[in-house]
Amino acid sequence: MIFTNPLLLIGLVAIAIPIVVHLFNFRRYKKVYFSNVEHLQQLLSETKRQSRLREYLILAARILAIAFLVLAFAQPIIPHKEQPLRTGGSAVSVYIDNSFSLENTNAEGTLLETAKKKAREIASAYKPSDQFQLLDNNIDGAHFRWVSRDEFLSMVDELEASPSSPLLSSMAAKQQDFLHSSRADNMMAYIISDFQVSTADFNQFPTDSSVSTTFVHLEAAAVDNISIDSVTFDAPIFMMGSHVTAQVHISNHGGNAVENLPIKLFVNNTERALASASLPEHSTQTVDIPFTIDATGVLNCRIESADYPITFDDQFFFSINVSQQLSMIEIYSGADASPYLGKLFGNDSLISYRSASERSMNFSDLTNYNFIVLNELSSITSGMMQTLLTFVTTGGSLLIVPPADADLESYNQLLQMLHAPQLTAFNKQSAKASTINSRAMLYRNVFSAAADENMEMPTLSGYFKTSATAGTVMETAISLTGGEPYLTLTPCANGHVYLFTAPLRPPYTDFVQQALFVPTLYNMALFSQPHGELYTTIDNTTPVMLSRHIAPSEGTYRLQNSDATFELIPDLRQQAGRTYFVPHNQIKTADNYTFTATGDTHAEGLSFNYSRLESDMRFYSRNDVAQQVKNYHLHGCDVVKNATKPLDDYIRSRSEGTPLWRWCVLLALLMLLAETLLLRLPQRRKLSK
Repeated sequence: MIFTNPLLLIGLVAIAIPIVVHLFNFRRYKKVYFSNVEHLQQLLSETKRQSRLREYLILAARILAIAFLVLAFAQPIIPHKEQPLRTGGSAVSVYIDNSFSLENTNAEGTLLETAKKKAREIASAYKPSDQFQLLDNNIDGAHFRWVSRDEFLSMVDELEASPSSPLLSSMAAKQQDFLHSSRADNMMAYIISDFQVSTADFNQFPTDSSVSTTFVHLEAAAVDNISIDSVTFDAPIFMMGSHVTAQVHISNHGGNAVENLPIKLFVNNTERALASASLPEHSTQTVDIPFTIDATGVLNCRIESADYPITFDDQFFFSINVSQQLSMIEIYSGADASPYLGKLFGNDSLISYRSASERSMNFSDLTNYNFIVLNELSSITSGMMQTLLTFVTTGGSLLIVPPADADLESYNQLLQMLHAPQLTAFNKQSAKASTINSRAMLYRNVFSAAADENMEMPTLSGYFKTSATAGTVMETAISLTGGEPYLTLTPCANGHVYLFTAPLRPPYTDFVQQALFVPTLYNMALFSQPHGELYTTIDNTTPVMLSRHIAPSEGTYRLQNSDATFELIPDLRQQAGRTYFVPHNQIKTADNYTFTATGDTHAEGLSFNYSRLESDMRFYSRNDVAQQVKNYHLHGCDVVKNATKPLDDYIRSRSEGTPLWRWCVLLALLMLLAETLLLRLPQRRKLSK
């Protein structure tokens, strides 16, 4: 036991007062003679022995009353066994998990209002001179500072639900790091949450023996919920007139099956397609929604369903940036360009085709194209190698067609830089293609099933054999009878590298005269379309890749959605020739946005969605949280046993110890009452007849 005001214990010397009074007030008995004792029946009967016992009891009651009264002013405290009271002030960090799940209701209203009430109770348990911090899911830089208790309470009043859903362990780590920035003797962390299973990662929870962490559990009920989780496409081709299929991934997080749930696709706020989904309990399903791209520019798309009461994940936004035309160039070494490429692309409205001799080319202009064909160049200079490497890594597509007498040293140097297979000596033996990889990216949706056995396959009068070195990445699209590749695909950073192992003209091959030549070369061109990201999440910290290069400048940029337009100075980063946009929590609402620079007429489509981490509405109970603390040995962590009661007394008993002054006051009053009863008791006793 310790005392908050130990100097007041000097008041115990007042115990001497009733002792002195008792000694000087000792009554002596005298003999009194009466001639008549008839009326003594009304007198009190008291023996000497009884009188002495009564006086001792009165003395004890007076001594104890004074002693308990002095102890009450000294404020005795029983320290908490796990955290003894330390002298000095306290630093108090309160984290409120203000995610969408706290908008669920209980008997007192929404869980968020209950959480704010608990935060106020925590603040009232400490001194106004202590340091306070309020942390929420927005992770705003303004919250990483110490404030007074009054300012803390104002911040609590202004708190609203947040679209972010960070993991519990990451927020606890931020709390502990910030608490160490204070010089307080007592570092207290409070976590107020409904402890949703998907975000409460106790297995990663950081432990710090110098920080006392208290979990305040808010009771939440599990709710059935349907969520639209993501959207993918069967092929990355977004051109005017192309037919695409949106693959919508939907989850049923509830314990009841759902039948014929309508799923709608909107493009630029116009309903374009309708599908339905039937999901068993706790299952995931993919729904295909085909549609035709009938416009260029930015297509603001969303998938929508109807599900109550949880609605934040019933819409999924994504953007498609459709180019009006792709630019392509063929670089040749001989006297003329390939007539086959000219016939295929020369009159195509979607592809701007150009051919140029390597002697007249300015290599610095190559990065302005989407698709480059190196058609039988005898050798490749070092300057061209660096330009082509930059071109591919920034998202371009490169087709390499070597001549039979190619300078293998320069070719292999370029191929190694691009992580493509190496070429060996030209083999003049005839060969025939035998296998088409219908699952390769080039041939998606080209064949109804596997390649037709009766399909005419190209023949070759000679070809290069290939070899793979360390770092080589290769997918074979067309194979020869002996297993050697005829056409390979190598992904390189954001672009693609295609390699034919023989020249694309007679007499080396008849491939250019066959039907398979058209989809093969045409898809190479289409897949070179620049694209950004279909969507991202609001709380995503990863930079968002844009579909075009934007040089950071001192100008402003605009983000616009259906409700508002606001200007911002974004964090634009350049990496591998691509531009990335870092939102830094500037986006608060899930929606389709257009991103434009000052004086720029070209718009970039960006779509932001709420995180689906909270779509699974399952929660840990208070007993579950206590068990998790025990299982993972989270020393210094405690769980409030009954969060429905005010937290003031609980916090004081944990951080300061159990106060006893109220008991001392009560015992002092009881002693005074006992003294009064002892003084009055003899008046009620009478002689018997």
